[in-house]
Amino acid sequence: MTVETSRQAPVSVLYRHKLAGPVATFFVLTAGAVYTALANPYQKGFFPDCTFLIATGHWCPGCGGLRATHELLRGHFAAAMGMNPVVVLVIIPLIAVTATWWLLATAGVKLPRVRISTRMAWLIPILLGVFWIVRNIPALEPWLAP
Repeated sequence: MTVETSRQAPVSVLYRHKLAGPVATFFVLTAGAVYTALANPYQKGFFPDCTFLIATGHWCPGCGGLRATHELLRGHFAAAMGMNPVVVLVIIPLIAVTATWWLLATAGVKLPRVRISTRMAWLIPILLGVFWIVRNIPALEPWLAP
């Protein structure tokens, strides 16, 4: 009679820990932020061009977002707003809040469950669509162009 023992493959302690995902995400986002702050997004070659802009000649809602992030990380709030106000006022704060919430929730802090209403789920893409259209109106170009 033979006895079989089940052996599990060794798994790193880090990957079994519940904070591994948030901590790894934090370091990846931090590395990306440092690279974005140090590299020059105004110079060709460091970052890819916007595919929508190349294909159509029109700005998408994200156009100027990389330069806005670069300016914000360097402390130039007004310049960042001039590049893309949606990224400065909505996207970056949303990333910060979500990352903080995820880290706290994973660490065991009791947080209220976040629910997005149906109205908000419709409103966000509609507002982005309106911004997309308005920023491509020639008369508004001086204020909303990246």
